[in-house]
Amino acid sequence: MYAESHRRPPGGGKGSLPAVNALLLLAALQWNSVTLDPRTLREFEQYMARADAEMLARARQSGAPRLGSPAEPVIAPWAPDNPREVFQGLIHDWLGAVFVPGASVEDALAVLRDVPRYPEIYSGDILEARILSASSSRRRVLFRVVKKKVITVVLETEYDVEDRIFSRSVAQMWSRSVRVSEVEDAGRPGEKVRPPDTGWGFLWRLHSYWHLEERDGGLLMECRAVSLTRDVPAALAWIIRPMVDALPREALAGTLLRTRTAVAQHAAARRPAGRLRPAAPPRAARAALSRAALPLP
Repeated sequence: MYAESHRRPPGGGKGSLPAVNALLLLAALQWNSVTLDPRTLREFEQYMARADAEMLARARQSGAPRLGSPAEPVIAPWAPDNPREVFQGLIHDWLGAVFVPGASVEDALAVLRDVPRYPEIYSGDILEARILSASSSRRRVLFRVVKKKVITVVLETEYDVEDRIFSRSVAQMWSRSVRVSEVEDAGRPGEKVRPPDTGWGFLWRLHSYWHLEERDGGLLMECRAVSLTRDVPAALAWIIRPMVDALPREALAGTLLRTRTAVAQHAAARRPAGRLRPAAPPRAARAALSRAALPLP
């Protein structure tokens, strides 16, 4: 676990808000457009090779889950050195978990595969979602997403998604970004989709793993999100670093909350009338949560 701190500008307080806004604007103007360096991408891919092996091991793991089986979403860094610095970039690696009573692996897969419904499930974050191609266990999908943090950035992204079914009660879904493009003047007549790997660098890559496991009368959903962003110039670190660091964690928290709601609704729709679901995960799971988890703010 870690907590990122940052300095306040001199004269902090309510009266300094205009000055803070001016500094943020100045930082945004100075934080010029950049292009993803091949060495940065190479170091990220090496990191992801290790992450793949870790998630395969997770599918075979027995015993208490790392974050327990929390009734409410819990987010924690995958490793203490988060974000990890690489050449001209930062790797952000977060794990989130939530327990959905009465739900099954099939409930979660049905929700996560329903890509055209994503703008409804993740309203406000995903503006457009389409399946470009699909086979039995793989699909290429396109998302148009919006990120708001001081400034608003619209991204058009493509992902390769693969279902990995290990048993009737354990499955994973792996997602790999294959194109991330920033969109200038989104929704306006002069809209322009920039070439991939250029722009502000708020997001170069986003790979994620859903781990779905039936246990204790419900479904444990874990999501590990690994993203690559540009590094932060030292002179602007105190004002930009907290923003860049917060985006991946906040995005994962919102994803877990909304996915839990959709999966619970799907499970409720298929249950026979009058059948009650467990009200909360078992006591042992709550104990594991208190030991291992970092609660949402």
